[in-house]
Amino acid sequence: MIIVGGGPAGAALGTLLAQDGHKAIILEKDIHPRDHVGESLTPSTNLVFDRIGFLDKMNDNGFIHKPGTGWNAPRSPLWKFVEIWLFEFPLPGTPQPYTYNVERDEMDAMLLRHAHENGVKVLQGVKVTNVLFEGDRAVGVRAQVADGWERDLRARYVVDATGRRCQLASQLRMKKKDPNFNQFCIYSWFRGVKEPPERYRGFTLFYFIGLNQAWSWHIPLKDGKFSMGVVVDKEDFQKSGKSEEEFFFSLVGRNRTFTHAMQDAERIRPWWIEGDYSYKIDRFAGPGWLLVGDALRFVDPIFSSGVDVALFSSLYAYETLTEAMRTGNEERPFAEYQRRVEAGVDLWYELIETFYKLQNLVTRYASSPRWREMIVRTLQGNPYIPDTQNRARTLLDAMHDSYQKALADPGNLLRPWAMDPERADLPRCPQCLGVVDYIAAEGLYLCRKCGARRETAPEEEFLQAVPLDT
Repeated sequence: MIIVGGGPAGAALGTLLAQDGHKAIILEKDIHPRDHVGESLTPSTNLVFDRIGFLDKMNDNGFIHKPGTGWNAPRSPLWKFVEIWLFEFPLPGTPQPYTYNVERDEMDAMLLRHAHENGVKVLQGVKVTNVLFEGDRAVGVRAQVADGWERDLRARYVVDATGRRCQLASQLRMKKKDPNFNQFCIYSWFRGVKEPPERYRGFTLFYFIGLNQAWSWHIPLKDGKFSMGVVVDKEDFQKSGKSEEEFFFSLVGRNRTFTHAMQDAERIRPWWIEGDYSYKIDRFAGPGWLLVGDALRFVDPIFSSGVDVALFSSLYAYETLTEAMRTGNEERPFAEYQRRVEAGVDLWYELIETFYKLQNLVTRYASSPRWREMIVRTLQGNPYIPDTQNRARTLLDAMHDSYQKALADPGNLLRPWAMDPERADLPRCPQCLGVVDYIAAEGLYLCRKCGARRETAPEEEFLQAVPLDT
């Protein structure tokens, strides 16, 4: 078995295979440790960490224990949050009532070392230039070391765990940019960030900053460090004309508690910039190959879904591969892998999309006794099992209904950009909330962001498009 990529997805899959007596090799182009975004984990990751015998190592390392998450509005009183205790409703099977905030360079290196200690052959500094095919079947890879030496390696199965590089999907031209998300992310590590009250120790905190498609994070790490970052629509950064640092601190000033927390903060690492990172891939499996982790889908880190997808797709890939090897027939288990993982990542996508459509709606539902358990259990992760899917679907259906009611009421303060006068009156696409223009010469409405074209204005109650000069 060849696994291309040694991040959490590749390392977990390699460990599971080796623990079951299968031979596996991980080819990783970088030398770990290496930096990576995604420092806050979901409770569900405990289940896979425990399965591969890694949970004790997480606790021994001293990663910050994360019992919950919270968020607030731009003008909320200092340190006043809508709070979610992630273990308020017990997660079945988890051995502990907390998850973690992690330094990803450390955690990812530990996972890769754990794979090696369990019998996986790990080669770092080895880049896979392409996956080899015979007909339509993957049969191996071409591996390249730093000095230019290349060699073809063959295996019964090839698993792409290359993260957002999407080695195999790019090679097969399956990677599609997501038209609904065009996010720009800037973050770094700081010291001197003010600590929240003791009640929120270990919490991952989010600050809303008065922009409809934007949010910021405050993640405590070991030794007094904090990861602080902002995510906005890329258009907002491009129009600002500011440097990365000026732009970051202009957004800090849009939230009262964010401003207070950063008063004495000192940046201790260079800025890390991410952009255009949302994409979709329709096929996760084919003859002789599978995709796992970010190599199959990535949208946005708002719900800390990245490592959840990495670990569970690897667990299901392990089950899929072992069944295929046991039976000699890969068609049925590969199809089941596609169905199961796609159902989970689609739910993550819908949750993220709903958040971006109407941020305040999440607060309304989290504060409702009727919906709180569904919110908590959905944010716990693992949306690949029927119970989680059924809860999430009920929640999403209700939120979509509330969304439509808010859009139909011109005076509703839950409407997108209701608190942003410069944008409130612009015509909006109901799919991605991009600005919509009426093209008189063609007699249709065109979204500037996702490119959707309509003959009639959708949602007439809120979409009163202004004709373009043509």
